[in-house]
Amino acid sequence: MEEKFILPQRLKTISFALTLIGLVAIIISFFTHAGDDDAKRVWANLLLNAVFFQGVAMASAFFQAATYVAYGGWHTAIKRIPEAISMFLPFTSGLLLLVLAVPMLVYGHHPLYHWTDEHVVNVDPILLAKTAYLNIPFFFSRFAFFVGILLLLTILMRRNSLAEDINGGLQYYKNNLKWASLFLLFFAIYISVTSWDWLMSLDAHWYSTMFGWYSFASFWVTGIAVITLVVVYLKKNGYLEVVNNNHLHDLGKLMFAFSIFWTYLVFCQFMLIWYANIPEETMYFRQRYDHFMWLFYSIFILNFVTPFLVLMSRDAKRKVQILIIAACIIIFGHFMDFYLMVMPGTIGTDAGFGLVEIAVPIFYIGLFIYVVSVNLSKANLVPKHHPFLQESMHHST
Repeated sequence: MEEKFILPQRLKTISFALTLIGLVAIIISFFTHAGDDDAKRVWANLLLNAVFFQGVAMASAFFQAATYVAYGGWHTAIKRIPEAISMFLPFTSGLLLLVLAVPMLVYGHHPLYHWTDEHVVNVDPILLAKTAYLNIPFFFSRFAFFVGILLLLTILMRRNSLAEDINGGLQYYKNNLKWASLFLLFFAIYISVTSWDWLMSLDAHWYSTMFGWYSFASFWVTGIAVITLVVVYLKKNGYLEVVNNNHLHDLGKLMFAFSIFWTYLVFCQFMLIWYANIPEETMYFRQRYDHFMWLFYSIFILNFVTPFLVLMSRDAKRKVQILIIAACIIIFGHFMDFYLMVMPGTIGTDAGFGLVEIAVPIFYIGLFIYVVSVNLSKANLVPKHHPFLQESMHHST
């Protein structure tokens, strides 16, 4: 019950090295792409990774809130993992704010968001009609309001959880139940509004009423996959003895189920737009299908076909090696899904895979490893005074 994670020096060195290498490579990329239309390719990659890792951290916070409100007990043994991952949220939020704000200060508008350029808006009737919503002050107000509230609630849930370990009692659990309920209320609006703001407005002429759900499904299944990898890492290094195959089985079931859920939403969005064949709706998929066809189909294989086949059987969900493979495929597949959301609408056919496409993820992965590891080491890996701990320790499926 007093088990604590000790951050290995080797892991710390790896995280520092990745972060530093990524940061240096990003700086070099700005110089090599300086003449490429306001370094749009670099900013596009920074936006892609900022939104993606923001989604992973927020999904972990959502995992906590959802299991509290559902009175879930099975997850208690692994509760510290989504808690630690959610503490990456202050860093991702700050970096995302920089990616959104700095270009506007440097160029007077954001090179990726056409609606931020007054000269473009004034000659575009469609953008002009959307200025009541798509304007810079309101854009950053929405960011500050939703991200700020959810970040505060995440920190409050984490503090209550740590205090519960020290003092015991039910008061901290009841407080977290209250914070989790508020979290879900604001998260339901946040996930739609931010997907419209950060992603859909890159193609400001296009719209989809299902885009918020589609984005959520991608964030959510990726978050579960990341949680699974951290749990497996700790188990393989001798930690979390209370976690058994039944807990791993449930994580595998979640990855399996929400891979299908993501596919359902993707198909519904695509099928309805394809069937209606309205030009202002089809242009989004037309651009991606014509110029990124190989990626268009690869994402379907990575995010549905492979997880579906790999995780279909009960035994597969209980084997560590298979869970690692499935989780890595899901994370990579959904990262490429976000690549397809961002790149065609920002840099079009100039998108590719080079130094900057490698540098930015390396930077974020290094920072992620360090921040999550440090937060794991700050508390007992098992929440010893959580009221559902015994249920989790005797969990079976």
